[in-house]
Amino acid sequence: MNKKIILGILVCAVCFCFCGCELMPTLSEKDTEAIASYSAKMVAKYNIKQKDGVVYIDDSDKKKVEEDAKAKAEKEAMANATQAAGTSSSSKSGDKQAQQQTPPVPLSTALGIAGVDIKYSGNEVRDNYTTSIYDMSPASGNRFLVMKFNITNTSGADVPVDMITKNPRFKSTINGAATANNEMTLMPEDLSTFKGTLKPNESKELVLIFQFKSDILANIQSAALQCIVNGSTNNITL
Repeated sequence: MNKKIILGILVCAVCFCFCGCELMPTLSEKDTEAIASYSAKMVAKYNIKQKDGVVYIDDSDKKKVEEDAKAKAEKEAMANATQAAGTSSSSKSGDKQAQQQTPPVPLSTALGIAGVDIKYSGNEVRDNYTTSIYDMSPASGNRFLVMKFNITNTSGADVPVDMITKNPRFKSTINGAATANNEMTLMPEDLSTFKGTLKPNESKELVLIFQFKSDILANIQSAALQCIVNGSTNNITL
């Protein structure tokens, strides 16, 4: 008898549960949000790892947070770019200043040639450079700056000079601004490719040829020279 009673109770309970599904009330969107918010608060209340609880942020607050984050990111990016540019500028300025402060050395020292003296004897501007075996013309709108040097054997013995093996490069700077590399030729008088033996006290006039815009060479107030050999750069005494 007891088993029948218990079985009957169970059947009634199951039927009641199935019937209850049809009687679930329909909630409005506002009621659903209220229940969800309440549930979240209860979860947060008993969640020991969450100290701040539930913080509600409406759409306007979300938009403000996003805008603040975007502005902060842009500000940091600009600050980083400015710092990088300043570092680059400081580095370039420091390199240029160090270059200007490097004391000039004699050209023979920069080239590593013992027993000879190389002295600068002046320059001239030409529309072209022509010899009995050589004829050079600059690009349109340009002219040649010809820098002249006297190389003299001061050792008292024969001195072999081989510029081709040393492979020097030269840079000329006019009025502290415009810079040009030398024109490399196989002319016998080209200092950058000269090869020969100087007898005691023998002198030869050699040249370096540079190409500049005509308006730059129209008013030469100062001229500087650099010599680069094996990656080492030296300012040259003129």
